[in-house]
Amino acid sequence: MQFPSDEQDLISAQEWSLESISRVLDLAADMKANPRGYYDALDHKSICLYFFNPSLRTRNSFEVGINQLGGHGVFVDSKTSWLGQDSESVKDTASVLSRYFELIAVRMFPNVVDWVPERSNALLREFARWSRVPVINLEDDMFHPCQALADAFTMKEVAGRFKGKRVAVTWAYHPKPLPMAVPNSVLLLATRLGMDVTLARPEDGFDLPDGIMATARANAKQSGGKLTIATEMKDGCDGADFVYVKSWGSKAFYGDARGEKKLRMKYRGEDGTLWMLTPDKMAVAKPDAKFMHCLPVRRNIEVADAVIDDERRSIVYDEAENRLHVQKAVMKVLAGEGTKKAA
Repeated sequence: MQFPSDEQDLISAQEWSLESISRVLDLAADMKANPRGYYDALDHKSICLYFFNPSLRTRNSFEVGINQLGGHGVFVDSKTSWLGQDSESVKDTASVLSRYFELIAVRMFPNVVDWVPERSNALLREFARWSRVPVINLEDDMFHPCQALADAFTMKEVAGRFKGKRVAVTWAYHPKPLPMAVPNSVLLLATRLGMDVTLARPEDGFDLPDGIMATARANAKQSGGKLTIATEMKDGCDGADFVYVKSWGSKAFYGDARGEKKLRMKYRGEDGTLWMLTPDKMAVAKPDAKFMHCLPVRRNIEVADAVIDDERRSIVYDEAENRLHVQKAVMKVLAGEGTKKAA
Protein backbone atom coordinates (compact mmCIF):
# COMPACT_ATOMS: atom_id res chain seq x y z
CA MET A 1 0.00 0.00 0.00
CA GLN A 2 1.37 3.41 -0.99
CA PHE A 3 1.47 6.20 1.58
CA PRO A 4 2.50 9.60 0.23
CA SER A 5 4.68 11.74 2.47
CA ASP A 6 2.20 14.48 3.34
CA GLU A 7 2.36 16.65 6.42
CA GLN A 8 0.23 19.46 5.00
CA ASP A 9 -2.84 17.37 5.85
CA LEU A 10 -3.58 14.60 8.34
CA ILE A 11 -5.08 11.74 6.35
CA SER A 12 -3.20 8.98 8.15
CA ALA A 13 -0.44 9.10 10.76
CA GLN A 14 1.59 6.77 8.53
CA GLU A 15 2.20 9.77 6.25
CA TRP A 16 3.72 11.90 9.00
CA SER A 17 7.35 11.61 10.06
CA LEU A 18 8.12 10.22 13.50
CA GLU A 19 9.55 13.62 14.37
CA SER A 20 6.23 15.30 13.59
CA ILE A 21 4.31 12.67 15.54
CA SER A 22 6.61 13.18 18.51
CA ARG A 23 6.13 16.93 18.20
CA VAL A 24 2.34 16.54 18.36
CA LEU A 25 2.48 14.16 21.32
CA ASP A 26 4.82 16.46 23.25
CA LEU A 27 2.68 19.48 22.44
CA ALA A 28 -0.46 17.60 23.53
CA ALA A 29 1.18 16.79 26.86
CA ASP A 30 2.02 20.46 27.45
CA MET A 31 -1.48 21.52 26.41
CA LYS A 32 -2.97 19.05 28.87
CA ALA A 33 -0.71 20.28 31.68
CA ASN A 34 -1.00 23.99 30.80
CA PRO A 35 -4.33 24.54 29.03
CA ARG A 36 -4.40 28.29 29.68
CA GLY A 37 -1.12 28.75 27.86
CA TYR A 38 -2.74 28.13 24.47
CA TYR A 39 -5.97 30.12 24.67
CA ASP A 40 -5.12 32.10 21.52
CA ALA A 41 -3.51 29.35 19.41
CA LEU A 42 -6.41 29.53 16.94
CA ASP A 43 -7.28 33.15 17.59
CA HIS A 44 -9.70 34.42 14.91
CA LYS A 45 -9.36 31.19 12.95
CA SER A 46 -12.45 29.35 11.68
CA ILE A 47 -12.50 25.56 11.46
CA CYS A 48 -14.95 23.61 9.30
CA LEU A 49 -16.24 20.35 10.80
CA TYR A 50 -17.79 18.54 7.84
CA PHE A 51 -19.68 15.45 9.05
CA PHE A 52 -21.26 12.80 6.86
CA ASN A 53 -21.88 10.53 9.88
CA PRO A 54 -23.03 10.96 13.48
CA SER A 55 -20.46 11.48 16.21
CA LEU A 56 -20.19 11.87 19.97
CA ARG A 57 -16.50 12.03 20.97
CA THR A 58 -15.10 13.36 17.69
CA ARG A 59 -17.51 16.23 17.25
CA ASN A 60 -17.57 17.31 20.89
CA SER A 61 -13.82 17.03 21.44
CA PHE A 62 -13.13 19.10 18.34
CA GLU A 63 -15.73 21.76 19.13
CA VAL A 64 -14.50 22.11 22.73
CA GLY A 65 -10.86 22.08 21.63
CA ILE A 66 -11.42 24.79 19.03
CA ASN A 67 -13.15 26.92 21.65
CA GLN A 68 -10.33 26.41 24.16
CA LEU A 69 -7.81 27.55 21.54
CA GLY A 70 -9.76 30.71 20.77
CA GLY A 71 -11.05 29.61 17.38
CA HIS A 72 -14.50 29.25 15.89
CA GLY A 73 -15.84 25.87 14.84
CA VAL A 74 -18.60 25.56 12.25
CA PHE A 75 -20.45 22.24 12.10
CA VAL A 76 -21.51 21.34 8.56
CA ASP A 77 -24.01 18.49 8.21
CA SER A 78 -23.70 16.76 4.85
CA LYS A 79 -27.50 16.40 4.79
CA THR A 80 -27.79 20.16 4.46
CA SER A 81 -25.01 20.62 1.88
CA TRP A 82 -24.09 19.34 -1.54
CA LEU A 83 -21.37 16.87 -2.42
CA GLY A 84 -21.38 13.87 -4.69
CA GLN A 85 -21.46 12.58 -8.22
CA ASP A 86 -25.00 13.86 -8.82
CA SER A 87 -24.43 17.12 -6.98
CA GLU A 88 -21.58 19.57 -6.42
CA SER A 89 -18.16 18.17 -7.24
CA VAL A 90 -15.50 17.49 -4.63
CA LYS A 91 -13.26 20.00 -6.38
CA ASP A 92 -15.82 22.80 -6.19
CA THR A 93 -16.77 22.05 -2.58
CA ALA A 94 -13.18 21.90 -1.35
CA SER A 95 -12.14 24.96 -3.33
CA VAL A 96 -14.96 27.07 -1.92
CA LEU A 97 -14.81 25.93 1.69
CA SER A 98 -11.06 26.42 1.81
CA ARG A 99 -11.58 30.09 0.97
CA TYR A 100 -13.72 30.48 4.10
CA PHE A 101 -11.83 28.39 6.66
CA GLU A 102 -8.27 27.99 7.97
CA LEU A 103 -8.72 24.24 8.57
CA ILE A 104 -11.23 21.67 7.30
CA ALA A 105 -11.97 18.40 9.11
CA VAL A 106 -14.01 15.69 7.39
CA ARG A 107 -15.71 12.52 8.70
CA MET A 108 -16.90 10.05 6.05
CA PHE A 109 -17.70 6.42 6.85
CA PRO A 110 -17.84 3.70 4.16
CA ASN A 111 -21.65 3.60 4.18
CA VAL A 112 -21.60 7.06 2.57
CA VAL A 113 -20.00 5.57 -0.56
CA ASP A 114 -22.02 2.33 -0.63
CA TRP A 115 -19.19 0.32 0.95
CA VAL A 116 -16.90 0.55 -2.06
CA PRO A 117 -13.48 -0.38 -0.57
CA GLU A 118 -11.22 2.62 0.07
CA ARG A 119 -13.65 4.93 -1.72
CA SER A 120 -14.23 7.37 1.15
CA ASN A 121 -10.47 7.58 1.73
CA ALA A 122 -10.02 8.37 -1.98
CA LEU A 123 -12.68 11.09 -1.79
CA LEU A 124 -11.00 12.58 1.26
CA ARG A 125 -7.67 12.66 -0.55
CA GLU A 126 -9.33 14.34 -3.51
CA PHE A 127 -10.86 16.87 -1.13
CA ALA A 128 -7.40 17.55 0.32
CA ARG A 129 -5.95 17.90 -3.16
CA TRP A 130 -8.24 20.80 -4.01
CA SER A 131 -8.28 22.44 -0.59
CA ARG A 132 -6.08 25.49 -0.08
CA VAL A 133 -5.93 24.77 3.66
CA PRO A 134 -4.99 21.66 5.68
CA VAL A 135 -7.53 18.84 5.88
CA ILE A 136 -7.92 16.56 8.91
CA ASN A 137 -9.36 13.09 8.59
CA LEU A 138 -11.99 12.55 11.29
CA GLU A 139 -12.35 8.91 10.12
CA ASP A 140 -12.88 7.42 6.72
CA ASP A 141 -13.13 3.77 5.67
CA MET A 142 -9.38 3.21 6.11
CA PHE A 143 -7.98 5.47 8.82
CA HIS A 144 -8.77 7.29 12.06
CA PRO A 145 -5.51 9.15 12.72
CA CYS A 146 -6.76 11.30 15.60
CA GLN A 147 -7.84 8.20 17.50
CA ALA A 148 -4.53 6.45 16.91
CA LEU A 149 -2.54 9.50 18.03
CA ALA A 150 -4.66 9.79 21.17
CA ASP A 151 -4.12 6.08 21.84
CA ALA A 152 -0.35 6.49 21.48
CA PHE A 153 -0.44 9.54 23.76
CA THR A 154 -2.38 7.54 26.37
CA MET A 155 0.01 4.58 26.25
CA LYS A 156 3.03 6.86 26.64
CA GLU A 157 1.28 8.66 29.50
CA VAL A 158 0.88 5.31 31.28
CA ALA A 159 4.11 3.55 30.36
CA GLY A 160 6.50 6.45 29.74
CA ARG A 161 7.83 4.89 26.53
CA PHE A 162 6.89 2.78 23.53
CA LYS A 163 9.96 0.60 22.95
CA GLY A 164 9.66 -2.77 24.59
CA LYS A 165 6.00 -2.35 25.49
CA ARG A 166 3.55 -4.91 24.20
CA VAL A 167 0.09 -4.07 22.92
CA ALA A 168 -2.51 -6.65 21.96
CA VAL A 169 -4.91 -5.36 19.30
CA THR A 170 -7.73 -7.86 19.42
CA TRP A 171 -10.89 -8.42 17.43
CA ALA A 172 -14.10 -8.94 19.39
CA TYR A 173 -17.51 -10.22 18.47
CA HIS A 174 -20.05 -7.53 17.62
CA PRO A 175 -23.58 -7.94 16.25
CA LYS A 176 -22.69 -6.08 13.07
CA PRO A 177 -19.57 -5.47 10.96
CA LEU A 178 -17.72 -2.27 11.78
CA PRO A 179 -15.14 -0.27 9.78
CA MET A 180 -11.46 -1.17 9.92
CA ALA A 181 -10.24 2.42 10.32
CA VAL A 182 -9.36 2.18 14.03
CA PRO A 183 -7.53 -1.18 14.01
CA ASN A 184 -5.71 -0.20 10.80
CA SER A 185 -4.53 3.05 12.36
CA VAL A 186 -3.57 1.63 15.76
CA LEU A 187 -1.67 -1.26 14.17
CA LEU A 188 0.29 1.02 11.85
CA LEU A 189 1.21 3.60 14.49
CA ALA A 190 2.12 1.08 17.20
CA THR A 191 4.46 -0.77 14.84
CA ARG A 192 6.07 2.50 13.74
CA LEU A 193 6.72 3.44 17.36
CA GLY A 194 8.67 0.25 18.03
CA MET A 195 6.08 -1.53 20.15
CA ASP A 196 5.70 -5.31 20.21
CA VAL A 197 2.26 -5.76 18.67
CA THR A 198 0.09 -8.85 18.67
CA LEU A 199 -2.88 -8.81 16.34
CA ALA A 200 -5.48 -11.28 17.60
CA ARG A 201 -8.32 -12.25 15.29
CA PRO A 202 -10.22 -15.40 14.34
CA GLU A 203 -8.35 -17.81 12.13
CA ASP A 204 -10.87 -17.45 9.32
CA GLY A 205 -12.08 -14.25 7.70
CA PHE A 206 -11.04 -11.32 9.90
CA ASP A 207 -7.53 -10.34 8.88
CA LEU A 208 -6.96 -6.67 8.11
CA PRO A 209 -6.30 -5.55 4.50
CA ASP A 210 -3.20 -7.01 2.87
CA GLY A 211 -1.67 -3.58 2.28
CA ILE A 212 -2.09 -2.62 5.93
CA MET A 213 -0.52 -5.87 7.11
CA ALA A 214 2.44 -5.51 4.73
CA THR A 215 3.05 -1.93 5.86
CA ALA A 216 2.77 -2.89 9.54
CA ARG A 217 5.37 -5.65 9.06
CA ALA A 218 7.70 -3.20 7.32
CA ASN A 219 7.14 -0.69 10.14
CA ALA A 220 8.03 -3.25 12.79
CA LYS A 221 11.20 -4.27 10.95
CA GLN A 222 12.31 -0.66 10.62
CA SER A 223 11.44 0.36 14.20
CA GLY A 224 12.86 -2.71 15.92
CA GLY A 225 9.46 -3.79 17.18
CA LYS A 226 7.57 -7.00 16.54
CA LEU A 227 4.32 -8.00 14.87
CA THR A 228 2.82 -11.38 15.64
CA ILE A 229 -0.55 -12.95 14.91
CA ALA A 230 -2.75 -14.85 17.37
CA THR A 231 -5.92 -16.73 16.50
CA GLU A 232 -7.32 -16.82 20.06
CA MET A 233 -8.11 -13.73 22.12
CA LYS A 234 -6.58 -15.16 25.29
CA ASP A 235 -3.34 -16.04 23.49
CA GLY A 236 -3.19 -12.51 22.13
CA CYS A 237 -3.53 -11.01 25.61
CA ASP A 238 -0.75 -13.13 27.11
CA GLY A 239 1.93 -10.88 28.60
CA ALA A 240 0.49 -7.66 27.16
CA ASP A 241 1.00 -4.23 28.70
CA PHE A 242 -2.08 -2.94 26.87
CA VAL A 243 -5.08 -4.85 25.61
CA TYR A 244 -6.88 -2.91 22.89
CA VAL A 245 -10.26 -4.35 21.92
CA LYS A 246 -11.96 -3.35 18.66
CA SER A 247 -14.33 -5.24 16.40
CA TRP A 248 -14.20 -4.95 12.62
CA GLY A 249 -15.84 -6.52 9.61
CA SER A 250 -14.60 -9.25 7.30
CA LYS A 251 -12.98 -7.92 4.13
CA ALA A 252 -14.38 -10.93 2.26
CA PHE A 253 -17.93 -9.66 2.94
CA TYR A 254 -17.20 -5.92 2.82
CA GLY A 255 -20.52 -4.09 2.81
CA ASP A 256 -22.51 -7.35 2.94
CA ALA A 257 -23.65 -7.56 6.56
CA ARG A 258 -26.19 -10.27 5.84
CA GLY A 259 -23.67 -12.44 4.03
CA GLU A 260 -21.14 -12.03 6.81
CA LYS A 261 -23.53 -12.92 9.63
CA LYS A 262 -22.97 -16.69 9.48
CA LEU A 263 -19.19 -16.23 9.64
CA ARG A 264 -19.40 -13.71 12.49
CA MET A 265 -21.88 -15.68 14.59
CA LYS A 266 -19.65 -18.71 14.98
CA TYR A 267 -17.14 -16.56 16.87
CA ARG A 268 -19.71 -15.46 19.42
CA GLY A 269 -19.63 -18.87 21.12
CA GLU A 270 -22.40 -20.71 22.90
CA ASP A 271 -22.32 -18.43 25.95
CA GLY A 272 -21.37 -15.30 24.02
CA THR A 273 -17.87 -15.04 25.50
CA LEU A 274 -15.65 -16.75 22.90
CA TRP A 275 -14.37 -13.42 21.53
CA MET A 276 -15.40 -11.20 24.45
CA LEU A 277 -12.70 -9.78 26.73
CA THR A 278 -13.50 -11.36 30.07
CA PRO A 279 -11.56 -11.22 33.36
CA ASP A 280 -9.97 -14.63 32.74
CA LYS A 281 -8.55 -13.44 29.40
CA MET A 282 -7.39 -10.15 30.89
CA ALA A 283 -5.73 -12.06 33.72
CA VAL A 284 -3.06 -13.51 31.39
CA ALA A 285 -1.86 -9.99 30.55
CA LYS A 286 0.69 -8.35 32.83
CA PRO A 287 -0.52 -7.59 36.38
CA ASP A 288 -0.56 -3.85 35.65
CA ALA A 289 -1.86 -4.17 32.08
CA LYS A 290 -4.42 -1.64 30.88
CA PHE A 291 -7.62 -2.14 28.92
CA MET A 292 -8.26 0.19 25.97
CA HIS A 293 -11.17 0.76 23.60
CA CYS A 294 -11.93 3.73 21.35
CA LEU A 295 -15.64 3.74 22.33
CA PRO A 296 -18.54 3.35 21.78
CA VAL A 297 -18.45 -0.20 23.10
CA ARG A 298 -21.03 -2.96 23.39
CA ARG A 299 -20.77 -3.91 27.05
CA ASN A 300 -20.93 -7.61 27.85
CA ILE A 301 -20.61 -8.33 24.14
CA GLU A 302 -17.16 -6.96 23.25
CA VAL A 303 -15.94 -6.64 26.84
CA ALA A 304 -17.31 -7.66 30.22
CA ASP A 305 -18.37 -4.99 32.69
CA ALA A 306 -15.89 -6.47 35.16
CA VAL A 307 -13.04 -5.45 32.84
CA ILE A 308 -14.17 -2.07 31.54
CA ASP A 309 -15.26 -0.92 35.01
CA ASP A 310 -12.06 -2.11 36.72
CA GLU A 311 -10.46 1.16 37.81
CA ARG A 312 -7.04 -0.53 38.06
CA ARG A 313 -7.20 -1.78 34.50
CA SER A 314 -9.47 0.37 32.37
CA ILE A 315 -8.19 3.62 30.86
CA VAL A 316 -10.98 4.12 28.31
CA TYR A 317 -12.07 7.46 29.76
CA ASP A 318 -8.50 8.77 29.86
CA GLU A 319 -8.19 7.62 26.25
CA ALA A 320 -11.36 9.52 25.32
CA GLU A 321 -10.21 12.67 27.14
CA ASN A 322 -6.88 12.56 25.38
CA ARG A 323 -8.63 12.93 22.03
CA LEU A 324 -9.20 16.54 23.10
CA HIS A 325 -5.55 17.29 23.88
CA VAL A 326 -4.07 15.53 20.85
CA GLN A 327 -6.52 17.12 18.43
CA LYS A 328 -5.76 20.56 19.84
CA ALA A 329 -2.08 19.88 19.16
CA VAL A 330 -2.83 18.71 15.61
CA MET A 331 -4.89 21.83 14.88
CA LYS A 332 -2.23 24.14 16.28
CA VAL A 333 0.51 22.48 14.24
CA LEU A 334 -1.47 22.44 10.98
CA ALA A 335 -2.90 25.95 11.41
CA GLY A 336 0.57 27.24 12.22
CA GLU A 337 1.92 26.00 8.92
CA GLY A 338 -0.38 28.36 7.02
CA THR A 339 -2.14 27.63 3.76
CA LYS A 340 -0.97 24.84 1.48
CA LYS A 341 0.61 25.27 -1.90
CA ALA A 342 -1.88 25.77 -4.69
CA ALA A 343 -3.22 22.50 -6.09
